[in-house]
Amino acid sequence: MIKLFPHALAMKLVLQVTLAGAGFPVAAGVADPMVTLTPTTLNFGNQAMGTSSVPRKVALMNIGTAELTITRITVTGVNSADFSQTHNCPVAPATLPAGASCSIDVIFKPSVTGTGTATLNVADNASGSPHSVELSGNGTPAAPGVHLAPVSLNFGNQPLESTSQAQTVILANTGSLTLSITGNIVITGENSGEFTLVTAKTTCPANAGQLPAGASCAITVSFAPTSAGAKTAQITVTDNAEGSPHVVPLSGTGTPK
Repeated sequence: MIKLFPHALAMKLVLQVTLAGAGFPVAAGVADPMVTLTPTTLNFGNQAMGTSSVPRKVALMNIGTAELTITRITVTGVNSADFSQTHNCPVAPATLPAGASCSIDVIFKPSVTGTGTATLNVADNASGSPHSVELSGNGTPAAPGVHLAPVSLNFGNQPLESTSQAQTVILANTGSLTLSITGNIVITGENSGEFTLVTAKTTCPANAGQLPAGASCAITVSFAPTSAGAKTAQITVTDNAEGSPHVVPLSGTGTPK
């Protein structure tokens, strides 16, 4: 005898076959959702206290044969307040179709120094729920940080006794504390006299000036060769950030008129 019953969870059909006069239920073609999370761990490494990491992505995929119903996505654990998530996953009553995927972005913003841990949880109607990703990161002391872009300037060929077009380097304070420029921004090196800071277009603070966290400024330079041949120098910024002094190599070639 063959009987059809509604499946309790997925509302699909379960086929029951009676063998040799005794009832032995046999499921055939039962559809269920199934979840994979990739990766299963996220380590954010070192992050200055009070600053946000770049978002790290977790891919959620329904590899089952039925729609996935996600009821909530949360972060829990000892340092859960230091991790945050945003996502584009459908949440009940919406569903994620079989074979479809969505993504979860996680950010680490440590409030204290030292190791922080938490867990990203996805509660759903698939077996093994809640599904999780282990999160970790290391909070480091707050400090200023320097990023210079581009990392070098090349003025190419420039006729003698003429001045090139100005080129600009952007100095950004990528840290969480104010950057103090402890000396004037200067040009140093073998041919420093042939490169000039264009003060009218340089917006960085001078000696003892300060650049707030997250702020940026411009350093503008021109090239005026006085003799033929390859010339080199560098912009030098002395400050209170790790790695000081920070430099940007300069190059250009003087050519006859």
